[in-house]
Amino acid sequence: MEPTIPLDKIYTADEAAERLRLTNRGVIKLGKAYGLCSRRGRDYLFSEADLLALWEVLREPPKQSKPPTVKIAPMGDWIKEHSWRFRPSISVNGREMAVLRFLSSQKVPRSCKDINRAGPRTVESFLKKGFVVERARSAQGDPMIVITDEGREEIAKVDRWIKERAKHGKGAGGWDRGT
Repeated sequence: MEPTIPLDKIYTADEAAERLRLTNRGVIKLGKAYGLCSRRGRDYLFSEADLLALWEVLREPPKQSKPPTVKIAPMGDWIKEHSWRFRPSISVNGREMAVLRFLSSQKVPRSCKDINRAGPRTVESFLKKGFVVERARSAQGDPMIVITDEGREEIAKVDRWIKERAKHGKGAGGWDRGT
């Protein structure tokens, strides 16, 4: 003879719903869906083991970390690699660059009258940006200027840009012209 296993306490659908804090219909629906109930006619019955199993079904799964994402290079890397396709990142235009190149080749201070395509506004702009410094005044009262390290650095930025373009078979785009 087989040993008999004692039957757990049996609950009606109403009692099971109250115990799990669900609606009557909700506990019946879950019980039927997971095979965790018994039926006699129109009545659904639940054992203690059924309620424990239903409770496990209701448990929230543990939070999973986000799935690993595909690493892409930051946009900054792309911009650095392709900066030669765009205008150089400087604060002067092509004409002003030509003026800076001219000043970099001069040993003595010059006024705007001595520099082709440079007027008083260009000199004033260069003074504000720190690309030149005033060394004296001309007889007409114009500032006599010389290029600073900041001005030379602007030229160096353009030269690096030109060199990078040359690696890709492109010309200087007009940025290498002197006055």
